[in-house]
Amino acid sequence: MKKYILRFTGSGAKPAADVTRIRKSEGVTIVDESPRMLLVQCAKTRAKQLVEDLDKWVMSEERSVELPNPRPKVRSKRAA
Repeated sequence: MKKYILRFTGSGAKPAADVTRIRKSEGVTIVDESPRMLLVQCAKTRAKQLVEDLDKWVMSEERSVELPNPRPKVRSKRAA
């Protein structure tokens, strides 16, 4: 299963009742949470259904970004 970010777009912190509803949803695991977002692991259809059922929530798929190497290498000199 993939991970999805559920973000509350209303004012203030995410509603506790909404978080409880998401937490109790079958097939949904909350992986991480912040004051306005939840990272959940579930089927895409389930995440879409949650966002449709809850007011002021949006969903996006978690994406990974490869970071550059923090230790640059010295380039070798070319023969002229």
